[in-house]
Amino acid sequence: MKIFDQVTSSANTRIHLLTDGVLSCSYQEIPDIFDRLQRHFSKWGISKENGLALECENSVPNALVLLYLLEVESSVLLLPKVVGGSQLKQSPLPQFCRYRVVTDSGSTVDLRHPEQFCHLVENEGWIGTGDQANHLSPKLYLRTSGSTGKPKIAVHSHAKLMGNALNCVNRLGLESNDRIAIPVPIFHMYGLGAGFLPGIAVGASIDLQPKSNLLRYLQRERNFNPNVAFMTPTLCETLLKGRKSPRKYKLTVAAGDRMREDTFALYESQMGSLVKLYGSTEMGAIAAASLQEPSEVRSQTVGKPMPGVQMRLEEGTGESFEGMEAVGELWCQHELAFEGYVDETGNPVIQDTQDNWFKTKDLGRIWADGHLEVLGRCDHSVNRDGLLVLFSDVERAIESIEGIESVVVVSKGESQRGKG
Repeated sequence: MKIFDQVTSSANTRIHLLTDGVLSCSYQEIPDIFDRLQRHFSKWGISKENGLALECENSVPNALVLLYLLEVESSVLLLPKVVGGSQLKQSPLPQFCRYRVVTDSGSTVDLRHPEQFCHLVENEGWIGTGDQANHLSPKLYLRTSGSTGKPKIAVHSHAKLMGNALNCVNRLGLESNDRIAIPVPIFHMYGLGAGFLPGIAVGASIDLQPKSNLLRYLQRERNFNPNVAFMTPTLCETLLKGRKSPRKYKLTVAAGDRMREDTFALYESQMGSLVKLYGSTEMGAIAAASLQEPSEVRSQTVGKPMPGVQMRLEEGTGESFEGMEAVGELWCQHELAFEGYVDETGNPVIQDTQDNWFKTKDLGRIWADGHLEVLGRCDHSVNRDGLLVLFSDVERAIESIEGIESVVVVSKGESQRGKG
C-alpha cells in the first residue's frame, strides 16, 4: 500500500512529524527507517506470504513498523499489546500467523536501529497460510469487538483500506498543516482507518497517545497543540468535566458510541466544531458529518453515507411515527467493505449476507435528505405495547434528574406488554 510517494515529496517533511510524547520522527526520516526495517526483516527471511501478527500500541516505534508492513504489502493481523508471560500464554496467535511482531518504546529507543525496538517471535502453532486464494493479495486482519457475539477476524484488502482512509480525508477536510491528536487505539478501525492513516495520507503531524486519561491528555495538548482530535463520547465528557477554561479545536471527531445532544452542544461551545462518525470493523467508515453542515444536523445525525455506501432499513422492521422517519435495523452496502471473515487457520468463514448487504445490528433512521441517525444497538431496545422503546432514550431521561450522573438500562423478563 504505497502512501508515502506524495507525502515525502512535500516541502513540510522536515517539520511535520509523528510523536508519542517521548519519541518523535519527521516524515523526512521515514524512508531511511523503512530501509533499515527492510534489512532487519530480511534477516528473518520474512516474505509477503508469511502472515504476521503485530502487537499494537500508540507509540512511534509501533506506528513505524505498522506503516512499513503496509508499505511493503505484508499481510498482518493487528492485536492489542500483550504484557507479561501469563498474558502471552492466554493470547495464542491464529495458526495462519507465522510470527508475532513485538515493539518496544521509550526514551532509550533509537529509531535508527530497528533491532533495538522490533522483535519477532515464531508462532509454535503455525500451520501455514490457510486457503491460498485468500492470500493472493496483501491483507489486513482485524478482530471484531465481540459486542454482538464471539469476536471474529475480519479481512480487508490494503487497497480498500486506503480508499476508506481517503474517504475520511475528504469528508473531514483533513490537511497537511493539521496537528492531529489520536488518543484512541490504532489497532481498531476507528483509530487506524479514520484517524491515523488519513493523517498520514495528508502528511499531517500526529500525536499518538497511549491509554489516555484526563491529566495525560491535557499535558499532551499543551505540548503538542493539536487542532484536530479523534475522540470517544466518553472522553469528550471527561474533558468537559475536567477542563477549567474553553479551548477551541478546528475539528473534533467522535465515534464508538452514541453522544447525548446536551453533551454535543456543550462541547461545541467550549471546544469548537464537533462531527460524529459511524462505522464498524467490517465496513470501515460508513458515514460522517462535515463541518459545512449546521450544528443541529451534526448533533442529531452521523452525517450522510460516504461515497460508495448505500444504506437501507431492514424490510418489515421500520416503525413510522407521525412527523418522523421510520425506525429499523440498518443494513449497509459498501464498495470498500471487508472481504469476509476467516477462522483461526486462515480459512474463510461462511457469512450470512443478502446480495452484499451487511447487517449492522444497529437501529436507526434514514432522513429524507439522506442523513443517517443511529439510535443504538438492536439488542438495546424492547417492544412495549407495540411501541419501540430505546434504552438510550430511557437512560437520557433518567440522567436528566439532578444528582444522577450515569445510568445503564437492561431488559429483564417479559410480560403481556412485551419484553422488559
